[in-house]
Amino acid sequence: MREEQRQRLAHWLPLFRDAAPGQPSRGDGLLAEAEQIERQLRQLDLERHAPLLSPALAMLEENNLERFQAHTRQVLEARTWLARLNPLHLLRRGRLRRFLREHGEADDDSRLAALLGACDLERQWRPLRRQLAALQQSLGLATVATDAGPELTGLAGHASQQLREIQTLARGLAQAPRAEQLDAVILTGEKQRFEALLGDLDAALIRQAARQLSLDKLKVLADWLGDELLEQLHRAIAGNQSNLPALGRLREALPQLVAYQRFRGRAGQLEATDLEFLALLRQRQERLDAIPVEELEATVRRMLNREARLGWKQRLEQDNPELLFSQDEARARVASLAEADVQMRALNRELLGKGIDAARLGSRKQWEDVTRLTGKRSRRLREFIELGAELGLMSLRPVWLMNPDLASRVLPLKAGLFDMVIYDEASQMPVEFALPTLYRGRVTVVSGDEKQMPPTAFFSSRVESDEAELFDGEAPDEDADEEQREAYEDTWNRREIKDCPDLLQLARNALPSTTLQIHYRSAYRELIGFSNASFYGNRLSVPVRHPQANILRIKPLELIQVNGLYQNQSNEREAERVVDYLAELWRQPYAARPSVGVVTFNRKQADLIEERLELRAEQDETFRAAYSEERERSEDGEDMGVFVKNVENVQGDERDVIVFSSTFGRNGQGSFRRNFGVLGQTGGERRLNVAVTRARRKVVMITSMPIGDISDMLGTQRSPSSPRDYLQGYLEYARALSAGEFAGTGQLLERLQTDRSDQRRQHYQRHDGFSEIVGEYIRSLGWSAAPAGEGDAFGLDFAIENPATGLYAIGIECDAPCHPLLERARAREIWRPSVLRRAIPHLHRVSSQGWYHDGDNERARLRAAIEKALAPSAETHPTAAAEASQ
Repeated sequence: MREEQRQRLAHWLPLFRDAAPGQPSRGDGLLAEAEQIERQLRQLDLERHAPLLSPALAMLEENNLERFQAHTRQVLEARTWLARLNPLHLLRRGRLRRFLREHGEADDDSRLAALLGACDLERQWRPLRRQLAALQQSLGLATVATDAGPELTGLAGHASQQLREIQTLARGLAQAPRAEQLDAVILTGEKQRFEALLGDLDAALIRQAARQLSLDKLKVLADWLGDELLEQLHRAIAGNQSNLPALGRLREALPQLVAYQRFRGRAGQLEATDLEFLALLRQRQERLDAIPVEELEATVRRMLNREARLGWKQRLEQDNPELLFSQDEARARVASLAEADVQMRALNRELLGKGIDAARLGSRKQWEDVTRLTGKRSRRLREFIELGAELGLMSLRPVWLMNPDLASRVLPLKAGLFDMVIYDEASQMPVEFALPTLYRGRVTVVSGDEKQMPPTAFFSSRVESDEAELFDGEAPDEDADEEQREAYEDTWNRREIKDCPDLLQLARNALPSTTLQIHYRSAYRELIGFSNASFYGNRLSVPVRHPQANILRIKPLELIQVNGLYQNQSNEREAERVVDYLAELWRQPYAARPSVGVVTFNRKQADLIEERLELRAEQDETFRAAYSEERERSEDGEDMGVFVKNVENVQGDERDVIVFSSTFGRNGQGSFRRNFGVLGQTGGERRLNVAVTRARRKVVMITSMPIGDISDMLGTQRSPSSPRDYLQGYLEYARALSAGEFAGTGQLLERLQTDRSDQRRQHYQRHDGFSEIVGEYIRSLGWSAAPAGEGDAFGLDFAIENPATGLYAIGIECDAPCHPLLERARAREIWRPSVLRRAIPHLHRVSSQGWYHDGDNERARLRAAIEKALAPSAETHPTAAAEASQ
């Protein structure tokens, strides 16, 4: 910047700083004025400028100039001779010609026009000259000469240019950093201060460029830095401070940066408690650093698992204070509950017998008339019940046991006669048989097993055709009226009832259902194992358990292969073997004999066996006596006599021992036909299920069938899908169990289980560190602890066999069992132990709380319980005597 320009900026800068924001400044106004003067000057006709006359005219006063201009115009406008002779004209003409001579012009009339043009130009210049002079004076520029003429345009342009330069500089300075300071230095007019300030600004710009470069570099790292560190680095850059200390720490951490960044990404998903735990680990860094790297992860995992379990334990104990009960306190509470249960049962029995409201009973005279069963005024049974109901008969006898036919004949046809009607074996009851009793009850309970045999459907086609022509199942149109819709719904419901094969099926479709999950009948779980896996999805809980050695010795499921010939729909050799087996069984004293039933796979084989029994009775007097006794056997008033039935007729029967004659086998030509009568037809697996679950203590399968040829299920390793698949599966199960192939039976049952909706069987196989520790301790004492948990309500963690009896003497459970059936304390602490003790006389529960907090005492209790159970003076096993007779 030139010195002249710098000085001009110092003088003129205030002109551009005196306005409010958004308003034009004084300098802006002066510039606009200068530009306006310049434009007006450029619009004038400089051709009229007279170098000799114009300066003289500029010196005239305004009124003189105006008069001089008017006289000149009047002289030039005189066109006539008379006007020219006018004395006034001549006087003015003379003065004008004299003015021309005085200023060096020719005094002829030809120069009068030039004089008039010069006058007009001067009249236009004069106001612009005054404005420009004032502008120049306000700006401190050179004074405008009084006679200035053509140079006025240059002066105005020069002033405009200078103002425009200063305006541009002023605007730029206003946008510059430290603008106020810069203005102040410029206004002083001191060159050194101005140059020093410019040097500072250059340095500031260099620093700004450096800051921007640093920010650009930092932006690249922004995604990898935390918000707090990023803010710290930004502050340092903004304050012209060095980031080397902070970045130096990062440089030192580079070897661990990859691992740290991985953790940082995961840390965002961690809960606050997780981060607190990691902070606790940091406090133990020295001890963790001492652990070899290859062992560090496993060590931390163990520590985490332990601390987590202790935390869960503490939270559970806080939410459930009963978990902190001592063993003595828990036993006292269980004893109190058992006592209350006994008292409640006694009170219920007393209430049933004595809680009858006498006011609701009829008088003796009224009862005498109703109960007269002989004589002329005797009442029929139906009349007795109908009249007695009004006198309180239902209060005296609230429970009635009868079949549907008898109920229809003797009970009054009165809606809601009974509060509740309970149906047993509903899978064998046609719906039409149940309708009369359904009408007589307010609440209905339907009990049955859909996996067992349905009723015969002899008349089903006839019932179905009653409305076949009247109802095709098509829903009514949208425009049907309410009556048509009700008729359709009524017909549909009636057809649905008619189409149901039995009451159980109808109830399943219309009523809420629940399942009985306890199987009491079988003295050995192996007897129900096949049906439990194949038909009930392993949902049945069986409260008996025996060592494998005892199972192999007793053989609760025994297969005897006789290889007889199947001829004329019967098997002679099997019939003879059945009779031989019964004869051997009946050699025992009557009191020691089990009740027996014989089941065949067709009617002709049953007839053949009965013939052979009669023939043996004729030939063997001892056998005849035993046979006669067994046909008359009864237990607690119930018929338990020996029977011989085919597979279709055994539902509802129950015996200690069931002997099967499978009947079918190879014919005389050695071929085996896969024709198994009703067992091979649709629903045959249900008949098989009925038959194989009739025994309480033992099943003997006498067979001639080649098991591998019954079906291809075993060969193809597939799941069962047809009745003969289940038949083959059962015979193979019997063979393997009879031979002691326990691993094979487990694999077979796993394949036979097609219903896996209940996964409890898998739960007990989960890793349980507490039970493992207890098992190791038992084995360290020298005893063999067999796992005895199968996921049911009666599962135990361990069972220990008594060498003297070969049976389990004590069952050991690690903490209380967990099963849906055992959610209530009464079921868990009273009912379950009482049922389990029928098979295992001693039960002991190990407390995890006691094991952790008072381990020595808890282990001593466990050892004492085992020693007591195995002591010679221990009580006799409940099933030992029964097994000794087999």
